[in-house]
Amino acid sequence: MESKNAKWSKMLAAGVVLGATLVTSAFAVTSPDFPMAGFATQNGGTTGGKGYSEVTVDNVSDLKSYAKAGNKIIYVKPGTYMGPVEVGSNVTIYGYQGAIIAQPASGSAMKLSGSKNVIIRNLKFKGAGAHDDDDEDCLQVNHESKNVWIDHVDIYDGHDGNLDITNASDYVTISWTKFSYTSASTGHQFSNLIGNSKTKTSDRGHLNVTIHHTWWADGVVERMPRVRFGKVHVANNLFDSKNASYCVRAAIEADIRIERNVFIGVQKALDLYTSDGAITAAQMIENYEENVKKPQAGTGTAFKPSYSMSLTDVSTQAKAYALRDSIKLYAGATLPDPGASGTVTPTSSSSKVTEPAEVTSSSSVAKSSSSQGSVAGEASLTKHGSGSTTQTVAAGESIAEFYYTIAGATGATVTGLPDGVTGTLKGSDYYISGTVSATAAAGAYKFTVTTTGATMNASKSGTITVTSANGEAPASSSSAMSSSSKVNEPVETSSSSQGTVVDESSSSVESPNSSDSSESSMVLSTANFGQRIQVSVEGRLVSVHGVAHTAYLLDAQGKIVAKAVANAENLTLSVPRAGTYLLRVGHETRRVVVR
Repeated sequence: MESKNAKWSKMLAAGVVLGATLVTSAFAVTSPDFPMAGFATQNGGTTGGKGYSEVTVDNVSDLKSYAKAGNKIIYVKPGTYMGPVEVGSNVTIYGYQGAIIAQPASGSAMKLSGSKNVIIRNLKFKGAGAHDDDDEDCLQVNHESKNVWIDHVDIYDGHDGNLDITNASDYVTISWTKFSYTSASTGHQFSNLIGNSKTKTSDRGHLNVTIHHTWWADGVVERMPRVRFGKVHVANNLFDSKNASYCVRAAIEADIRIERNVFIGVQKALDLYTSDGAITAAQMIENYEENVKKPQAGTGTAFKPSYSMSLTDVSTQAKAYALRDSIKLYAGATLPDPGASGTVTPTSSSSKVTEPAEVTSSSSVAKSSSSQGSVAGEASLTKHGSGSTTQTVAAGESIAEFYYTIAGATGATVTGLPDGVTGTLKGSDYYISGTVSATAAAGAYKFTVTTTGATMNASKSGTITVTSANGEAPASSSSAMSSSSKVNEPVETSSSSQGTVVDESSSSVESPNSSDSSESSMVLSTANFGQRIQVSVEGRLVSVHGVAHTAYLLDAQGKIVAKAVANAENLTLSVPRAGTYLLRVGHETRRVVVR
């Protein structure tokens, strides 16, 4: 019989190949369709709307009606849908890129109350903003809800919390999810509760939750998660919020297995809160901690999971950074649109119960017949990060990185950046970063970031002033010619027997001419990490030239599959199979597609 890990590997390989075929989508990154794992595979498994009819909705009235009724697979078209959306049982809700569920000023964006067998995937949840007042969470799993899989969602600015699991809810998996807060939040930036009161002894024996490959990003201060009474497996996650006072908090009768996670630049990875009662266990197992200000050892021996799940080793910095990069790349609403993926409910990696539910193409899915108009797709860009949109940097030096969070759109483009500085889409965030080329002309480079795929797109502008390395004064802005003023979109070479190197942030990417056919592919003949480094693929060999660093080849989960040390500034890595990989050289990571 085929082993469970072998099944996972096959599914992963299939997902990697899928990612390679989708690099020309509107998003710069499309996540492989990883299988379900963790507690959602237990208690008979979680299949959502499998076996029921399918419907595509484009207005909030139909979404609310179908979600509450249950017994359905629901595809949600791009746009913003104002909650609260109440979810029944036996439901799969799967979003197209750009589908956003918004939280009203009072209430939740989406609520599961006593719901059974629910799958929620590929959606953004936009909170009302966290403030020090009493209200509801952006996404709630409440009142004995059971068998719930929340996967590839982006939840931010929840009014009370981003996502809480309470009141004897059970068998829940949260995977490849991003939690954050923006400037819309002014306090109470506490992301996740599992168990909401020290007096809720009825939670004993329930609150079995797995959280894996999830990212607590900037703005999150506490509760990643905070656990009472629950049995919680926190595995292969990323914690790097610059605002964090603590990450995981163990409280009364919590039994937490904190395993192979990456903690970077936080105050405390673990907080032991005993004021309300004794902790069952909070065991720290093979985690990676870097610049953690207040180290805290675990306590007790945590439960052993009833399921099997493949976890990435993070015992070295290189391995930990590989997992970090993978999570930053794929966490959030980064799955392909319905019809582009082979499945909506992939086979579980840790249970034989869940079987694939086939997804027909979007053109053949039943369309909701409500007479209401489609949801307006008004986009927004919210700036984050320490770097200013107006900054001065010498040629040959790195800019201070910053990024924009995209809402209500399917992607973004940038024009006007100096050579070496690029825009890169990571989930729902568009990063501006890089090292200005040593040969870049001095001057003021006025750049503009613009969303794509919305009815009403948004733009943000700024200026990066480049001074020459020898101290010459900047030229006038009209003389500063940007080499990256082309649209920065994902690219794919025309088919050939050779492999393809896809550099999502290279300034050498060129858009097709407007006169070209709509089916024309954008071509990238070579991938540039900088001025000297060149990457080529021949057969199953990836060659890197002009590099003085060790290079790592990672699979889509961030596991290192090959490593090579530079010899005379050249190295070669052997690729185990066709698919999409991450190539890490020094501090830079790029995707490589091998056919």
